[in-house]
Amino acid sequence: MKFAGRVLPALVLCALMLGAAPSSAQITTGTVAGTVQDSSGGVIPGATVVLISESRGTRSVPGVTNASGDYVFPNITPDTYTIEVTMPGFATLWRPGVVVSGGERVVVPVLTISPGGASETIEVTAEAPLIQAQSGERSFTVSTLQVESLPLAGNRNFAALTALTPGVVSGGQGGTRLGGGGQNNIMMDGISAMDTGNNGQMLQMNVESIAEIKVLTSGYQAEFGRSSGLQITAVTKSGTNQFHGSLYDIEDNSDWNTNSWQNQKNGDPKPESKQRTWGYSIGGPVGRPGGTNRLFFFYSHEYRPSTSGGNINRFRVPTLLERQGDFSQTLDNNGNLFNLIRDASTGLPCTAADTSGCFQDGGVLGRIPQDRLYQVGINLLNRYPLPNVEQQPGSNYNLEIPRPTDRNLLQQPAVRVDYQLSPALRFTGKYSGQRQRRRVIEGTMPGFNDVLTPYPYITNYGFTVNYTINPTTFLEGTYGSIKNELAGGGSGGLLVNPSASLTTDPLLAGLPLLYPDATRLTNTGYYAYKVMQAENPVWWDGERMNIPPTFAWGNRIGAAPPNQQFPGFLNINKTQDVAISLTKVWGSHTFKAGFYNNHSYKAQNTGAGGVANLSPFGYINFGNDTNNPLDAGFGYANAALGVFTQYLQQERFVEGSMIYNNTEFYAQDNWKVTNRLTLDYGMRFTRQQPQHDQFQQMSNFFPELWSVGAAPVLYVPGCRDGAAPCSGNALNAMDPRTGQLLEIPGVANTSAAIGTVVPGSGDPLNGIRQAGDGIAKTAYVWPTLVFAPRFGIAYDVTGTQQFVVRGGVGLFYDRPDGNTIFSIPTNPPITTSQDLRYGQLQNLGSGLSPVGVPAMRTFQYDAKVPSSTQWNAGIQMAMPWAMSLDVSYVGQHAFNRLAVVNLNQVNLGAAYLPENQDPTRPASNIPGANALTTNLLRPLRGLSAIEQNTTAFDETYHSIQTSLNRRFRGGMSFGLNYTYSISFEGTTGLTHRLQHAPDGTISLRPDQGRYEDLNRKLAIQPHVLRGNVVWDMPDLTATGGAGRIIGAIVNDWQLSSIFNFSSGTNYDLSFSYQAQGSNVNLTGSPDYAARIVYLRDPGSGCSSDQYAQFDMHAVTGPSYFSDGLESGRNVLRGCMQRDVDVSLARNIRLGGSRTLQLRVDAFNAFNIVNFNGRQATLQMNNPTDKQIVNSQFNADGSLNEGRLTPRNAGFGAVTSAGNMRTVRLTVRFSF
Repeated sequence: MKFAGRVLPALVLCALMLGAAPSSAQITTGTVAGTVQDSSGGVIPGATVVLISESRGTRSVPGVTNASGDYVFPNITPDTYTIEVTMPGFATLWRPGVVVSGGERVVVPVLTISPGGASETIEVTAEAPLIQAQSGERSFTVSTLQVESLPLAGNRNFAALTALTPGVVSGGQGGTRLGGGGQNNIMMDGISAMDTGNNGQMLQMNVESIAEIKVLTSGYQAEFGRSSGLQITAVTKSGTNQFHGSLYDIEDNSDWNTNSWQNQKNGDPKPESKQRTWGYSIGGPVGRPGGTNRLFFFYSHEYRPSTSGGNINRFRVPTLLERQGDFSQTLDNNGNLFNLIRDASTGLPCTAADTSGCFQDGGVLGRIPQDRLYQVGINLLNRYPLPNVEQQPGSNYNLEIPRPTDRNLLQQPAVRVDYQLSPALRFTGKYSGQRQRRRVIEGTMPGFNDVLTPYPYITNYGFTVNYTINPTTFLEGTYGSIKNELAGGGSGGLLVNPSASLTTDPLLAGLPLLYPDATRLTNTGYYAYKVMQAENPVWWDGERMNIPPTFAWGNRIGAAPPNQQFPGFLNINKTQDVAISLTKVWGSHTFKAGFYNNHSYKAQNTGAGGVANLSPFGYINFGNDTNNPLDAGFGYANAALGVFTQYLQQERFVEGSMIYNNTEFYAQDNWKVTNRLTLDYGMRFTRQQPQHDQFQQMSNFFPELWSVGAAPVLYVPGCRDGAAPCSGNALNAMDPRTGQLLEIPGVANTSAAIGTVVPGSGDPLNGIRQAGDGIAKTAYVWPTLVFAPRFGIAYDVTGTQQFVVRGGVGLFYDRPDGNTIFSIPTNPPITTSQDLRYGQLQNLGSGLSPVGVPAMRTFQYDAKVPSSTQWNAGIQMAMPWAMSLDVSYVGQHAFNRLAVVNLNQVNLGAAYLPENQDPTRPASNIPGANALTTNLLRPLRGLSAIEQNTTAFDETYHSIQTSLNRRFRGGMSFGLNYTYSISFEGTTGLTHRLQHAPDGTISLRPDQGRYEDLNRKLAIQPHVLRGNVVWDMPDLTATGGAGRIIGAIVNDWQLSSIFNFSSGTNYDLSFSYQAQGSNVNLTGSPDYAARIVYLRDPGSGCSSDQYAQFDMHAVTGPSYFSDGLESGRNVLRGCMQRDVDVSLARNIRLGGSRTLQLRVDAFNAFNIVNFNGRQATLQMNNPTDKQIVNSQFNADGSLNEGRLTPRNAGFGAVTSAGNMRTVRLTVRFSF
């Protein structure tokens, strides 16, 4: 029966865990280890050791010291414990105050027992060790004191506290590890808090329910996985044997804050922002306080009613004259007159020197004749409000709209229940979530792009079981799930305005669509269909989603009006986690083996991470493009004429049903070789199932299967009657095989079909294979099982935990984010797309329906798992005044990193070749100006861009990381860490420069190595100094009435601060030409970009002069026939970042454990201006006339009066700075 009583619960637990849906690893428990000796220094085997929770009074299963006098307690819930040691013939020893954090191995100093009776008790009051003496991993704990005391901006997300650890900076998803190497893994109580789309934090839980945060930065043991970046775990608060709780009110009000630097300089009012965060928490026993209780609870609930608005949105909308086809008074993006509107039908030049080819109806330069206007295009211009301000020189807007007030209520409840059924069996259940008000949010142009956020809810729950099978064998299991539903990206939700529907806005009538049925939802199982049926938005007719296309207007319209877009991601996201571990203490070894599985399900529309601008709703680019033979030179003029540069649309709406299982298991050992030497070693086994569509709506492209002979034939340009050059209605699509023009009755010309497929020619699936059709059902594969060895060492030099040499090395694997594959279902044969160039809308939809040349987003078929090797070596020293010093060398090498490679790049210089010139165009001295359209230049004919996620890139990082910490003693604690990044180099973020043989064979260009060498420098902050301090200010001790009164005023104050002094971030300079400077002109390929040219040293990139952050004359634009290798990346560095956040609190004691706290937090307390944005784009006329058109200075060196504000900043001037001082007030009652 004894055997059954111990093993049966373990078997039941295993059955529960293995039958549950899958999960990730946990850092929810810690380990306590130590040694028992007698007064002569001899080890004591056979002593009984028990851990007693000081907060609950519960007792652990007794442990017994081994032959070396050692004891180990794994799987210990974070808490403060008293160690009880008993041994016949010796007095009972109590060692209180042993603090255990999640994921931490606490090595207690040697416990010495003395002869005596069992009823005699000796209490040891020594402090816990300051350093980690029995592990090689780099890990840091953010304590409860820091969580509760330090000023934390924004919504007080617990993950922001990771920046208190060495080698980590703020930003990213839960902090960013310097040197990269992988994405973070964020957990709450061992349950994933991740969104598998961007591998970011799904639930940004406030700190009220958080007890502590554990951060593992490098070299962690084999039990940790899924990602190779930071391992971040929050441990939630739990109930104790006494009732404790809080009631608080946190006030944020823009009235108390300093207006932003850019608003001050622009003369803009301070936006309104008010948020009241109030909540409560209570925890304690279910039973009599202080009694022998087994069941404990903790509940917290936070409410955040908020009000925001008042910021100014600025746009460049069509003027009244422009809506009538009159561009005689038009101003460009720099506020300069631009009335040179080209009439392409003349074939004549339209320049300042020769206006013979310009529209000038009635003798007015820039006015288009009424009979040339396209009414649908004019209607598009009339959809926007009229200007309400005059566009000024140097500015790019003529409409100002204050953002209306938005009111929201966000709630975050959290509950935790702990049940200690027996000393051997403990259950923990948790729930946390987030709910926001379901509301309509007014858009950047109210009444035009307002949206509904339909399901702003997040749910997270889980439970953990810990079972002690016997004093040396321990079992732990966790199951959890997190789920959300999102409508984000695009316009940010579901559009609600009638103007957002093709069927209800009369100004959209007659707009031709390439695929009129593209947005019909034929699959009623789609999540999108369920949302449409439930919400019935104005643009849903029961079958179609009638949202208009997205419009683009070109670079002469700088502050273009907003679009009305379907959510970039309308999805349901659910992950489920299960983890099991078994720990066995055997002699000086602590063995641990475990398994976890993380199951992800996400139903999401395609688009995220896909081909730019591709959607079933369509994308029409009216932008100016001198390579467009129909171009009028200005976006609004092109719309008025019906001229487009690009019309891109997906054939149908597709939603992926994406799943994966991340299955991992491990075995590790912590071996205490001697009293001074400890080794950690283990192996992690990882099976990363490729994320894929469970209905096999994916495909892949195989270059080796593509055949020239099977490639579709594309229409080329041709002139009616062969009279080349030609333009207007004489220009048509022509079958290159027969020379026959494509002519359709009722269609003036078929030029929009140039570069599309001749029907019936070739194989539309040339080189393409659908998932499950001769390839894997997942559409791509990587190794089924990969191995990750880990090794760590800790050597206690003195044997007293005062000086420890530590190090570790390991191999780690990373799970790519889902955005890399979510758009793969847009590929053929699931759907196709059309990408038309240089045509007129009036010729579409009236019988002209070209066969599209599809673009593809794929994943390297035989991919490799993204990986990194990480290493560290250093020392830890215990120092006087409760301080510890850590100095370490930390490095990593990441490989198999992901980046996108376009397999169907237009070869460099292809647009210059004689065979690629358009014979229908008049001669031009501008390189590439007469090149054929892009799809006719692509080497793999019949396909557009093939953007492949490729696992072939790397990065290497070396650093010195130091930290000095003081434990809270004498009323003060502090932490100071400094990271010196020695180097950070690699190919991450680059691509492959490809060349293609006539048969389609792909190879790297010979200059790939030079390209990588030139761009090897990765962005890094070389120096990062961060610190924090909590100081309980000294109290005045005085007697008498006056002394007590003074003490009541000056006593019980606490000062806390977080400060940061770090190098600025890297940035680069870029360029743009107003005309004749596209990629096709500069490099002979739309897929190769030229780089800015450095003439001399531009300076560091930072200056105290707002208007000259660098030497603007040190650079110029590239010239024609560029190879794209003029300069590298991360050349300049911004200014040093200086932030000091301060918190001042007064704690008023009300008797017992009751306290009233009054607190003020000031973020950027000293109003330090940190420049963080610059006008870094050099704008010039064209590659042969490189006159700067956005200069900050006049020719005589004086400041340009039209560019004195950040919103009108010229080249080299500051455009923005970090937040100025913001103030927060808090009132908190605790008991």
